[in-house]
Amino acid sequence: MKALVFNGPRDVRYERFPDPELATDNSVIVKVERCSICGSDLHMYHGDNVGVANYSEGVEPFCVGHEFAGEVVEVGKSVHRHKVGQKVLASGGAPCGRCEHCLSGHTALCKHWTAFGLSTRLNGGQAEFVNVPMADLTLQPIPEGVSDEQSILLTDAMCTAYFGLTRTAMEPGDAVAVVGLGPIGLIGVELAYVLGASKVYAIDPVANRRAHAANLGAVALAPSQALPTIIEATKGAGVPRVFEASGAKSAVELAIKIAGRGSTASFIGLPQPDVQLPMLKVLYKDITIRAGVASVIDQWPHLIPLLQHGRLKAEGLFSHHMSLSQGTEAYRIFDAKEDDVVKIMMTL
Repeated sequence: MKALVFNGPRDVRYERFPDPELATDNSVIVKVERCSICGSDLHMYHGDNVGVANYSEGVEPFCVGHEFAGEVVEVGKSVHRHKVGQKVLASGGAPCGRCEHCLSGHTALCKHWTAFGLSTRLNGGQAEFVNVPMADLTLQPIPEGVSDEQSILLTDAMCTAYFGLTRTAMEPGDAVAVVGLGPIGLIGVELAYVLGASKVYAIDPVANRRAHAANLGAVALAPSQALPTIIEATKGAGVPRVFEASGAKSAVELAIKIAGRGSTASFIGLPQPDVQLPMLKVLYKDITIRAGVASVIDQWPHLIPLLQHGRLKAEGLFSHHMSLSQGTEAYRIFDAKEDDVVKIMMTL
């Protein structure tokens, strides 16, 4: 098959790769129809250290990508929810389904959870075909009324946005600040209004992303404007609910500055190596800090009805549509933030 293959830092190539086989009886093979690049993929692309993995050198080539959807073409004998010909979308990774966390419904805490597209341990879905283990948990039949673009967003970005936003403990009537307006942050802005926010401050240095947030009804601010504007608007109180969605050092620091006393701040962006929380400010302002990785699977029951009933749109986020064969260029554009890129859909 053909796939996008990581061969080293900034070296993702469209090339031949061995066809996947059913790894276990609980696996399926999916013929991928569309996929996307996530901001977290850039850590691998740059050759960063991610957890225990060092992508700078000596990495065996693997298929990249954890955001994908397609059609089931082969089914293991222990799979019960899926059949050949079914259209499905995937969670960004696979839980084991056996540990105490999986058995209690908290798959994000699975001790053996494995992300797609970060190593040969579980090759990714930016490929013509992909093996999906624990398919009854990891795959979701594409629901009626969910568009192709929404189905890709349900593989990670939309679920991470919902997870991060709800962990601010926001309630109807609260003001919310969203720091970082990539796809996750922009979905967070829309979700904040869906969940009853009275006002949303949307903060990002990129003008077209601020414009998108403004079209959703947010008060869109460049980072240099955020603190003085919020301090004036809140009469010095700050914002009670803060959702930081980038992981950049400047964004994390700003999130703490605009957070009010007794507020809750939620962090979901993979942090840059130099990121440190300003703990004195956290202590003096009595800020509750929430951070974590979303269990995509656990967010689907909340998000799918919102999409089907038209309360959540998540539209206009795919700024670029390309073919998988253009994947090398897609990574370059996404990394360089060229051409007002927000998110790239690749089709096969």
